[in-house]
Formats: sequence, structure tokens, C-alpha cells
Amino acid sequence: YQENCVSPTVKHGGGTIMVWGCMSAAGTGELRFIEGNMDSIMYCTFLKQNMMPSLQKLGRTAVFQPDNDPKHTAKMTIALLRKVQVK
Repeated sequence: YQENCVSPTVKHGGGTIMVWGCMSAAGTGELRFIEGNMDSIMYCTFLKQNMMPSLQKLGRTAVFQPDNDPKHTAKMTIALLRKVQVK
């Protein structure tokens, strides 16, 4: 690898664009670009508007794989995922 091609990452960094997408063996779901920062309230709204339609299209056997970003592990997010029975 070449050192000059590697960029350091910062948790909780000030990135301005986030890309969210989903795919499975059954096909592709939504692909969204989000500008700015997102908190757990915005994230839950986003999941309802984007993840749920994708799961309906791809089938309930899809696996949701978030990283450990604080909004992904917030109590509100966990409660939403339990309510809609997403593992």
C-alpha cells in the first residue's frame, strides 16, 4: 500500500455527506445520501422511511448490520428495531 493514499479517520468527525444503502442476494434496496450530521431521532426517522421499504422489497430474511456509531446503539434506535422485529 502507499501511505499517501491513506486518510486518517476520526470517530465523531465532522463529515458532511453520509451514504446509506442496502443490498442482499435478493437485489438492491434504497441508496441515500445524507448531508450534515444525524442524531438518533433523525436516524430512526430515516430508518422508517428507507430501511423498512427496502426490507419489504428484499424480504424479511435480510440482515441489518449497523456499525457502533452512537446513534446506531442509542436506546431509541434499539427500541425501534425491536418494535419492527429487525435483528
